[in-house]
Amino acid sequence: MVAGDKGMRVCSQRFKVIFIGLVLIFSFLSLQLVRLQLWLGADLEARAIKQQGHILTLDFPRGGIYDRNFVSLTGSQNQPVLAIFPTLVEDKGATARELAALFGGEFADLHSCLKRGQPFTLTVKRVFPGLAVFDTGSFPGVFLLQRAKRYGEMALAQHLIGYIQGENGGGVAGLERHYDSHLRKGQGLDLMAWVDANGSIIPDLGLQQVLRGTEGKGDLVLTLDARVQRIVEEVMDEKVRAGAVVVVQVRTGEIMALASRPNYCQDRIKEYLNNTDACLINRALRNYPPGSLFKIIVTAAALEEGLTQLDEDFYCGGFLEVGAEIFRCHRYQDGGHGPLDLTEAFAKSCNPIFISLAQRLGSVKLLNYAHRLGLGAAVLGLAEEMLGHLGPEAVYAGDLANISLGQGSILVTPLQIAQMTQAIANGGVYIPLQITRGDSPRGDAPTGRTVLSGTTVAALATALQRTVTDGTGTAAALSSWTSGGKTGTAETGLKDANGQAICHAWFAGFAPLQAPLMAVVVLVEEGGSGSQVAAPVFREILQRIIAEIPVAELKYN
Repeated sequence: MVAGDKGMRVCSQRFKVIFIGLVLIFSFLSLQLVRLQLWLGADLEARAIKQQGHILTLDFPRGGIYDRNFVSLTGSQNQPVLAIFPTLVEDKGATARELAALFGGEFADLHSCLKRGQPFTLTVKRVFPGLAVFDTGSFPGVFLLQRAKRYGEMALAQHLIGYIQGENGGGVAGLERHYDSHLRKGQGLDLMAWVDANGSIIPDLGLQQVLRGTEGKGDLVLTLDARVQRIVEEVMDEKVRAGAVVVVQVRTGEIMALASRPNYCQDRIKEYLNNTDACLINRALRNYPPGSLFKIIVTAAALEEGLTQLDEDFYCGGFLEVGAEIFRCHRYQDGGHGPLDLTEAFAKSCNPIFISLAQRLGSVKLLNYAHRLGLGAAVLGLAEEMLGHLGPEAVYAGDLANISLGQGSILVTPLQIAQMTQAIANGGVYIPLQITRGDSPRGDAPTGRTVLSGTTVAALATALQRTVTDGTGTAAALSSWTSGGKTGTAETGLKDANGQAICHAWFAGFAPLQAPLMAVVVLVEEGGSGSQVAAPVFREILQRIIAEIPVAELKYN
């Protein structure tokens, strides 16, 4: 009995151990089951589905580029595209033949893409009836969709914005290149095809378009006004074969428009690589001799240094001897302008008078004022932006004479001239020009600095107005606003077939004279006379802006 009781107790203890062990095991398994179902269920389900999903990138992450009112400057628009998932294609040969017939591709290339198995897209460059076959499900694995095309027909400011390399390439030129890392933070779009174990589309999921990234994060908002930009480009298309225009809001230093001609389409870059018109170059950022526009610097420096006044009397006999060189006035054949004061000399762009003023100043002071007003330095810091050239102190008298006339070694960009014009129009307060605003990189409002006294600026405004009312710039006069400006005709050193000098045509000015709102710079490359060619472009642009856009909307307060 004792032995039996002892055996029963041992069995009982073993049973308890086994029971407890089983309870612990089942409890652990139950906890794991709860954990998998309640805590990890959604994640595991997503992973399982993802393993059965085929991903095709429709749009690589890239932010949009907008004007100050959030109007797209790239003209982005929807474009038909075929999304092809080779693993879902039942008859690869037939599908490749159909694609080759409709799109003109090589059958072998398309068949090879299908056999490789990686999803790919075919861009539909034109819509035609045959496309409908892919929208009816006749070719499994081929889907007709709409995808955003980055550069559309309504694109503006192409030279400023630049372009990207292919669909997933980085920025190659312009702002696309300068702000490439910022723009890459934008949203992308994937197309996902969910399939079951048999490779068939899962009915409840099918095709899904999935956005990646945060909306608006990689966008670039510019100071440009699309309305002003479009007016500028339309006028240039009519009147400027090659050249540049820059429009600036005087009080803020914001660039309202920047355009270059000849133009190009950003999604067809290969077509322009062998062009001889250099259409891919942004001429607003390129170096040119300023010609008589440099007389603005000479006048400002002489007035600021107290070396002259507007009513000082001069005499132009048609030429001026400087050492062994003779510098002629454009009225040389008529015997010169005769007696005239500084205001008249400025308005009529009399060369001998400005050579005389430059001699009073000396090259060091003259070039210092040019630097002070923004010449010889980058304005926006873009990769394509040239720095201009002011050069060292002029050793020879003839060099100084050439500098005073904006010839010789002097080179400027239209953007630099816009910076100079802004400072003068703004009462002598220089505000660095800006192209981005708001939350865009480097979009902080710049602080201004005084570079000319109010007395000097007032005198300059009088001379600039006189140029438009009865000087070389009468073709720039506006019908409803007062304006002031200066013409420039810069020699290139080249001659045409008739032996005539080939010149760049310039006009730089602002309006209205009281409380100036806009500064406009016009360059017509190899256009000839600034008074006959560039001044009318200035007038046409401002007349249209005034007529088509409420002034209150242009103040950007």
